[in-house]
Amino acid sequence: MISHLRLSRTLMCIRKHNRNVSRWASTTAPPTTTVGFVGLGNMGLPMCLNLVQNSHNENGDRTHSIIAYDTNEASIQKAELGGATPAATLEELVQSNCDIIFTMLPTCAAVEEVVGTLLESWPVEEEPKSGVFVDCSTVSPMTTRRVHDQILAFNAAHKNIHLDLLDAPVSGGVKGAEGATLTFMVGSSHDEALEAVRPLFEIMGSRIFVCGKSGTGSVTKLCNNLALGAQMVGICEAMNLGDALGVDPVILANVMNASTAKCWSSGICNPHPTVAKSMQEERQGNGPPACQNYEGGFGANLMLKDLSLAVDAGQQAGVALPVGVTAKELYRLAQLRGMGDKDFGIMLQFLLGK
Repeated sequence: MISHLRLSRTLMCIRKHNRNVSRWASTTAPPTTTVGFVGLGNMGLPMCLNLVQNSHNENGDRTHSIIAYDTNEASIQKAELGGATPAATLEELVQSNCDIIFTMLPTCAAVEEVVGTLLESWPVEEEPKSGVFVDCSTVSPMTTRRVHDQILAFNAAHKNIHLDLLDAPVSGGVKGAEGATLTFMVGSSHDEALEAVRPLFEIMGSRIFVCGKSGTGSVTKLCNNLALGAQMVGICEAMNLGDALGVDPVILANVMNASTAKCWSSGICNPHPTVAKSMQEERQGNGPPACQNYEGGFGANLMLKDLSLAVDAGQQAGVALPVGVTAKELYRLAQLRGMGDKDFGIMLQFLLGK
């Protein structure tokens, strides 16, 4: 059976152009890794394109090729225009003999369905092979556990194949995906699989946190977004109170960002339109979504999804999450008000009764 170590050696050649140090003689081309990417939405498409655009080392040798799939034909076309090879079906993607397959999908059910289809289509009569699934979706810990169990059962039934799973959800939003500055929160039970994928993480992001064994990446992401959702609600309440009592919102935000209330929701993505416009001017056009009628950014629907997953996980673990439950209910009501597609800073307007 091909070992994890061999897979790792094969993939370690992958590097960003500005980081690459060639380990190959000028007369020898490095091996090319085949990478599948499933899920070409707002996050997945730019992640996939970054992999395509950084698929050669400093000598011009190709280090990896990208096979892309999505149920949305327009997304596949964009990936193809960017240089990825399109797959018409998941079965076709698997038959491309992928070494690594990334998934970036919107729901827990989608992740389980896609991984199940990939495993059903995996070539089992070929020579021994190792591979790694990397799920960057935000899903429940139970989903990650079930997918991990699926892969373990597959390995047990096919002795010539060894597949690993990394749960590697991300933080940084669409801008982070586009700018290759994402933060990866990785759960991995095998160091060899992690090190094999690390060069690809480095292409798509700027920080990699190894959170522990399989499943811990998903848990870490939910904990982060649980805090973020509650944080945004608190900042929205404070900005609305200051407005009502006559404090200039820009001054209030400046004080908060120089004091103990400083956080991402106040200093980076402030939900108050006046503050956001001030930030846009300071950044020369790159302002928070609140200065663009809350378009773009991290959708309120997605925050509701993440808060729901976190609250469910808390119930299963017997952990009280009263603030998280309240934040979840507020975002549910905002969704019912038709605000779900707006950036989650729209909570400020919801609390004003708009």
